[in-house]
Amino acid sequence: MFENFEEYMYGSLGLHSGSMSQFVKDMTDKLFLLKNKPNNSEIRKVGIDKVAPHRFYLIRYNYNGNKIWCPILTLDYRVIENKNILYAINLEYLPPLYKIKYFNLLFKRLKNEFNRVSEGKGDIRSELPLPINFELIYKSLKQNGKMNYVITAYDYLKIDQAYQISINIAPEIIMCDPKRYNSKSMKELYLNLPESEEKDNLKDIIELYDEIIEKYQEDSIKYHKIVASFEKNLKLIK
Repeated sequence: MFENFEEYMYGSLGLHSGSMSQFVKDMTDKLFLLKNKPNNSEIRKVGIDKVAPHRFYLIRYNYNGNKIWCPILTLDYRVIENKNILYAINLEYLPPLYKIKYFNLLFKRLKNEFNRVSEGKGDIRSELPLPINFELIYKSLKQNGKMNYVITAYDYLKIDQAYQISINIAPEIIMCDPKRYNSKSMKELYLNLPESEEKDNLKDIIELYDEIIEKYQEDSIKYHKIVASFEKNLKLIK
């Protein structure tokens, strides 16, 4: 897989009617099914204090009252203004075709190291950190389309849930687009909120979010920048 990720992904795409949007949906659904039954070989739930750099995770992040799922590749840990900050690529903010090409380049460059990481005796707990660093990823994203905007700063205290994802199911986490799941969670939260300013605010957020989902443009960079800007500003409580 790591020697020619692009070929591997297009081969997989052919098994999903050749539709990229269907492929993304299927990969996302598969990841969430695994999340519901962690198995320690492909996915495992971890404590927030165990979320570490250089790994894939699916996290649920609390944007001041609004909790949404984020598929991430963690890059660096820093303490900024007394806050524990995790820098990561939010994989949802990259268009699918771009992700295939970008990770194809990254995996080819580091295929031997990635192959070693993937040989973890079938237990995700024995996998080594990925052979990447913040500077490498930032520079490569910036040089390939100025896509470094996808690097996001997460406050550890606002990570609500976290699942470590094995490198062996890299396609599922890389292609993950959890907007449908996030919309469902928002609607469930809305039904359980008492009448309030927060409930009215959430109603507006849901309507705008569903409009974004409806206008899904799989390979538009502009569209994915809109998603990134919208999600990074999701707030119910000031």
